Amino acid sequence: MPQSPSSRRGETELVDVDPNRPAAPAPAAPPPRMVTTASFLWELRKYVLLQAMLAASVTYSAGLSPPGGVWPDNNNDSSSAGARLAGDPVLQVTYARRYETFFYFNATAFVASIVTINLLLMQSLSRHRGWLRALQAAMILDQLGLMGAYAAGSCRELAMSAYVVALVALVSTYVCAHVLLFALCALRRREAGEDDAIPDEERGTTERSRKYLLIFATLVATVTYQAGLSTPGGFLSDSQDDNHLAGDPMLRGHHPDRFMGFFYFNTTAFVASLVVIMLLMSRTVTHHGFRSCALWVCTGAALIGLTGAFAVGSSRSVKTSIYVVALVVAVLSYIGLQILVFFCKPVENWVHNVQDTLQRYLRLDQIEPQDPRVRAVHDPQETAEADQLLQKSRMYLLLLGILAASVTYQAGLNPPGGFWQANATDGVHHYLAGDPVLHNTYPRRYLVFFYCNATAFVASLVILILLLSNIFSTQGIKYCALQVSMIMDLLGLIGAYAAGSCRQVSKSVYVSVLVIPVFLYVGIHVMVFMLEVFPNIATWRKKVRDKLEESVPRWLKKLFELPPEEDENVKWKLEKRRKLLLLLAILAASLTYQAGLSPPGGFWQENKTDHVVGNPVLNDNYRRRYMAFFYCNATAFVSSLAIIMLLVNRKLSARGIQSHALSVCVTLDLVGLMGAFAAGSSRKVSTSIYVLILVFAVLVCITLQVVLVVSESVEGLLQRLLSFFDITEGEPGFILPHTAVNNGGPRDLWYEKLPKYLLLLAALAATVTYEAAMNPPGGLWDDGQTVHVAGDPVLRSSHPNRYKAFFYCNATSFMASLVIMVLLLIKRVCRAKQAILALHTAMILNLFGLMVSIGVAKWLKGVMDGLVERLIWCFSIEDL
Repeated sequence: MPQSPSSRRGETELVDVDPNRPAAPAPAAPPPRMVTTASFLWELRKYVLLQAMLAASVTYSAGLSPPGGVWPDNNNDSSSAGARLAGDPVLQVTYARRYETFFYFNATAFVASIVTINLLLMQSLSRHRGWLRALQAAMILDQLGLMGAYAAGSCRELAMSAYVVALVALVSTYVCAHVLLFALCALRRREAGEDDAIPDEERGTTERSRKYLLIFATLVATVTYQAGLSTPGGFLSDSQDDNHLAGDPMLRGHHPDRFMGFFYFNTTAFVASLVVIMLLMSRTVTHHGFRSCALWVCTGAALIGLTGAFAVGSSRSVKTSIYVVALVVAVLSYIGLQILVFFCKPVENWVHNVQDTLQRYLRLDQIEPQDPRVRAVHDPQETAEADQLLQKSRMYLLLLGILAASVTYQAGLNPPGGFWQANATDGVHHYLAGDPVLHNTYPRRYLVFFYCNATAFVASLVILILLLSNIFSTQGIKYCALQVSMIMDLLGLIGAYAAGSCRQVSKSVYVSVLVIPVFLYVGIHVMVFMLEVFPNIATWRKKVRDKLEESVPRWLKKLFELPPEEDENVKWKLEKRRKLLLLLAILAASLTYQAGLSPPGGFWQENKTDHVVGNPVLNDNYRRRYMAFFYCNATAFVSSLAIIMLLVNRKLSARGIQSHALSVCVTLDLVGLMGAFAAGSSRKVSTSIYVLILVFAVLVCITLQVVLVVSESVEGLLQRLLSFFDITEGEPGFILPHTAVNNGGPRDLWYEKLPKYLLLLAALAATVTYEAAMNPPGGLWDDGQTVHVAGDPVLRSSHPNRYKAFFYCNATSFMASLVIMVLLLIKRVCRAKQAILALHTAMILNLFGLMVSIGVAKWLKGVMDGLVERLIWCFSIEDL
């Protein structure tokens, strides 16, 4: 029955709004696609920065140590096809086209990574549409460069290189087909009127999965890239016949099937990880990829490829490879069995009862003291705050445990002094090829190193287990288990370093003397710990502390205490500084530990009249230089451990950051690093003096930049110059979320995060340049040479000009990194935007030093140097 107009009018009145009420604003138009993409990449900037940093590090290492190795000696026979100089890349002679392809792609990936880092650090450029296009182009060039370099350098046959390209196409097609099919299904559901909105919970899960997969895929790509270019088993040093040329993998000649299996597994993991990274950089593809399980399939392929490559490449027998694969099945079976057992209700109740019992015995703070004065000391609010801070410390302690476990693991597998190259045949010595040299030449020293290193390794694993356990982690941090493990870990590192880094008792005594303050700190820490555990003497502890504070002279307090902080976010700033200092200390400790056990110049491989096998070569040929390197490196190592031990304690870290005591330790650490670098990276006094002068030059340069930027007249001139080129003004509607609100006030996220990014970049650059200086490209002369000095860089003899260019650029980058790290630890520098701008300019200089050093270390003529220079200038102009 048709309705009347009145009834229809009545229905209209039911949904009509008040005519006096202002009309609702029209719905905002969705942001442009470019703005959405830029915001998406900006949200993932730390992961993009991590990817670019790791890509820069692996391509830098691959450029200095190319696949196929380098020639160990000279061959000046110009008539032969194998004419070369010691230190030249082997592939340049045996596979010239393949090596050129690898060089071009690797250099492109390296420079693209540097450009990506620069673009992420440019706030002014990030407000322009060109920033997004430049960032996307740099990321694509980075991925393509890695693929091309891997395809050219990981194999020697055209069919195997074609497999890499075909695998990329197949995997990309598979993922695109899945995503396209899912998108079409979603479009049909939308046309049918079904709700296809993403719930908030699912959106949060997608974001977390994206971040986890990005970290996983980035690490897999870097590991497989390095493993593919440096095949297990090494390379042939000389050509045997037409089928076995110099630079070919030894594994291919002796175990061809195993080599093919390693190559295909490793390539599958590498390509799958790169495809995952590329797909995760798109918001739409990521969402549909998660829903269609395409990304999980690629992740599974990467895991299978990584496992298969490890099983095939880490052994030479079928039994051990089967054992490695069976371990995966065993672990999965064990986890599945646990899940099935815990489905049983009695077993679940029994486990909960055991956990409750353990918690009752471990939670000593539940014993409430009877004395009200003691109860006032153990305030519940203070205990809760302490627990919260200790939970925040879990990340730092995890990082410490992981790095300590990694360096001790590597030191245990490759002990100082090296290994015997042949079996004992004289009837006097009893050893086999592969046995540690130090075990026969210095048995007591080797045993001390072995037990201390093993203690530190096991203690690191105990720390990781305690931190990953919900039952023991908090209680272990508060009480005995974790603190004892940390002390055993650090003291084990000190003992292993003292025994393995030198061969004389006097040097070991020097390290021990340096450690005396650390032992004193440990004793004081144990006393404070005992006072906190036993509440009956808490009041006595408070009285002693008050008397100590009264007895300290006022002039001494003024000397060691900085002015009070006049900021509301004092705790937040202290926590930030604690993170930065702890990160630097852990990186410096791992770096100096490895450099001390494997000093520059290597070890003697044969016994002769003037030296002992297993002793450092540098100690015999350049004794004063080695002494300077040893003492500076040992000082930096012990200072790093002292900083770590101070910062892991909540109370002492806050007081140490606010005083000059911790600054002194950091200064000693960085000065020790600079001295060790100057002494160990060169063999001439002039070059060492250059390194020291370079520090002052960089400091003067940064100071001048700060003065120029702070000056109002110069600042106005810069603003007019930038406005002339239309750089300062951003484009409307293209604004990234640079600010956030905290505690009711706006906060500039850019200038808050930029010091952290600069510090990470400086730490990474200092690490790679330090290692490159200790082990320069081209290798070192061994003790079988009569013309050259053992331990000297080969490149300095064969290409002196190129070696000088590499050394000076590498040293410039290293010293600039150290100076940037020092200045970033100064509060006034971090607060001043002008100073941060100056440090950013210094970081660009640092990255230029890296690019030039890898360019001159390629040892190639004419056209390749021209390509590197053109790439650098093109990307620099685009960056500016």
